[in-house]
Amino acid sequence: MFTSAAFRNGTGGSGIAIRAAGETVRVIRRAVLASSPVEVAYRALLHGLWRARTTGTRHVRAYVDNAHLAAQLGGSEDVPPELTGLYLQIRALLNAYRWSRVEFLPRAQNAEAAIAAVEALDQDPRLHEEDLDAPEPLPLFSSAGSTT
Repeated sequence: MFTSAAFRNGTGGSGIAIRAAGETVRVIRRAVLASSPVEVAYRALLHGLWRARTTGTRHVRAYVDNAHLAAQLGGSEDVPPELTGLYLQIRALLNAYRWSRVEFLPRAQNAEAAIAAVEALDQDPRLHEEDLDAPEPLPLFSSAGSTT
């Protein structure tokens, strides 16, 4: 999964490209209200992780083109207090996968998601607020013997 963020005048655009076996299976463009570019990057990653999880994906490698986001999730940079809630949601969701990793990828190598993020800036962010903030409930943890 590849995520990117664009930011203009308090509106963010998130671009998500989900790939499987080297092929792009879905590109998601969405506008979000945000106070900073790194908040948009957090929201893009969170939404991409939810979308991938709803497809039944058990292993995920997420590439982000925001160095601060990658450093904060990797533990080498402090998380700003205003992003703590998003950070904790992402950490919990990453733990829902059998295997997960978040890596920094320069924007030039993340063109598909970056283009989608810029295109999302032309959308109305209010159309996506409810969808982003109240995703369908997913079981975050399950046991091998569970039948649910």
